[in-house]
Amino acid sequence: MAAPALAQQEPAAPPLVKQINNGNWLPQKEAEDLRDELYYQRAIHAYITMLPALNTIGMRDGSEATFGKGYNVLPIWKDRMDSRAWIPTPNGDVIYSLTFLDLKETGPLVVAAPRDVIGMFTDLFQRTITDVGLIGPDRARGGLYLLLPPDYDGEIPQGYFAFKSKTYNAMLFFRTVMGKGATAPDPKQAVALAEQTRIYPLWAPEKDVKPMQFPNGSGKRIQMMYPVDNAYWTKLKAFVDYEPVSSIDPELRGVLASIGIIKGQPFSPDAKQQELLKKAVETAPRMILATRQIGRPDGRNLYYKDRQYENVWAGATSEWLQTTYLDVDQRAGFFQIAFSSAPAMVMHTLGAGSKYPTTRRDANGEFLNGSNSYKLHLPPNAPAALFWAVTLYNITDGTMVETPQLMPSINSLSDAIAKNGDGSIDLWFGPSKPANAPDTNFIQTVNGRNFIATVRLYGTGVEFFDQSWKPDDVVKVK
Repeated sequence: MAAPALAQQEPAAPPLVKQINNGNWLPQKEAEDLRDELYYQRAIHAYITMLPALNTIGMRDGSEATFGKGYNVLPIWKDRMDSRAWIPTPNGDVIYSLTFLDLKETGPLVVAAPRDVIGMFTDLFQRTITDVGLIGPDRARGGLYLLLPPDYDGEIPQGYFAFKSKTYNAMLFFRTVMGKGATAPDPKQAVALAEQTRIYPLWAPEKDVKPMQFPNGSGKRIQMMYPVDNAYWTKLKAFVDYEPVSSIDPELRGVLASIGIIKGQPFSPDAKQQELLKKAVETAPRMILATRQIGRPDGRNLYYKDRQYENVWAGATSEWLQTTYLDVDQRAGFFQIAFSSAPAMVMHTLGAGSKYPTTRRDANGEFLNGSNSYKLHLPPNAPAALFWAVTLYNITDGTMVETPQLMPSINSLSDAIAKNGDGSIDLWFGPSKPANAPDTNFIQTVNGRNFIATVRLYGTGVEFFDQSWKPDDVVKVK
């Protein structure tokens, strides 16, 4: 009698063979779709991680288109910066000096910084090169700063505060504090101080140094924002080509290479890739906005246990370092609406640095909306040795809320601000001024548009850090 036939058994297979198409190649259409999806995801990642650089590039290109380029050109907003300047979270309560330096073009540059400057130098990625002023090495006495290109290997002469930038392009950002005035801050002294700044190549003889130019940026419509279309990618490619390889870590360069951005090679996305790049540049900022809107699950961004105010650094360092990781989401959220992250803004420096508690919600936890009217109560004796200010911004990009007022900000540098009997101050926000609100204490909003409110404290005192002084929540009023 014949032996029974053995039952056929499925051959053993490793897990991934079973998971992916029984060990066979994918259908061609599926493979192409997945490749395109990966390209799109890499473009999203590239947008989010490169935003600090594109933020700077937008400001640089807008500035140079308006004022011209050169180490000797230092635009100063001599009559304060207002909402006509499209720039992330500008501060109209100090005098801005802002310019961009090209160390590949000029070689090492000397910057003679005046006394009492509050400022910094950053590279194109907005990594701080050094603070300038009370937190910087000059300790607000002024001094000679020497900025060196990333590939500089020559002698460094004595007598300078010498720093090497990681990129050839660097940003100079100085703020000088206005004097107090009867009806408005007095900018004259702050402008005169800023105009003492001198910039010149280290090795240039005096007779060959270009005279400084200080164009006035005030009153001009200036577009200094990062691109919102495929120019984002062409400007990013130009940055990659111009700057040294060392300015971007190899893994991030690999991400850029995967979407066709490689130093020294043509960037020629095909029609499909251009479509995906366009989709990414439109979707990535919405993703960043979504993370800001929903908030952090760990609550590190909240300044207080009983207030809505947030710390835009979420307790990280100025380099966006948390205990065990680089906080990429918090960094992206910051550079969507702001620029310049420096140690002086983050460290707990008494009477010297600056703090920026910011709120997007009212006391009930609802988003601030320009269609509503609000009241903000500031207790007396704000811990700000230099001054305090409150400014309203658009939520999407940090530009100033623009209304016929043009200056959506109120500060302590004017004697005209109305105070309560105990020295506290009430401020009002809304589409029209409430009947009981003094003109000096009212900021107009845009109907139907959300906004954020930022409290600035310059020369921050100990009462802020031990939270014995806290701004009240913004309250919705009828």
